[in-house]
Formats: sequence, C-alpha cells, structure tokens
Amino acid sequence: MPDIHPFRRLRLWTLKEAGDQGQILVITCNFCRVTHRYIPDDLVKLCGDITLDRVLTRFKCEGCGKKHYLRMELHFPNGSEYGHLKVRRLTEIRTVTIPIWADDVLH
Repeated sequence: MPDIHPFRRLRLWTLKEAGDQGQILVITCNFCRVTHRYIPDDLVKLCGDITLDRVLTRFKCEGCGKKHYLRMELHFPNGSEYGHLKVRRLTEIRTVTIPIWADDVLH
C-alpha cells in the first residue's frame, strides 16, 4: 500500500486526536529561528477542534510577527523527556472589549 503524503495526513488528523495519542505540536519560525512546543488540548480550548493543516493559519510568530515562515511538526515524547521538555501551556484567555463611538445629532 502506498504511503500517504504527510500534508494529506494532516488534513485527516485533528487536534483532539493528536492530544488523545499524546503528541505534541512543535511550531518553528524559520525566519527568526524560534521554536515552541504546544499541547494539543490547550489549542483545542483556544481555536476549537480543527484539523492540523489549519493550525498554522491561526498563528503568527511572536518574535518577528510573520506568518509565512512557520513550520509545524508532530512529536511523540519519549519517557526520558517527561519532566525535562519545555512546553508552552495556556494559562488564561482574555477577551478585550473596545467601545466604538459614532457622532450623531441630538433629537
């Protein structure tokens, strides 16, 4: 049986399924060489249960602010990495309320 292309596999795999399998998402910016690791269950809280090929559309690099240089990999942590591997965790989600004013005539 022929192997499925990796990009097609990402279309079939969701964040919830990756979290159930114990995978970690590794997102790297190829422009400024910054790498962050995320737990899929935290990303489900932030952007819903989307397929892995759509995850990078929700991100931009915090260092350079660019979206087009991001690359994502799936990582299966082995036993020796538990307790030592740095992972970004979601602590809270803030919603900002911004008032929008319009000038009108007094009636």
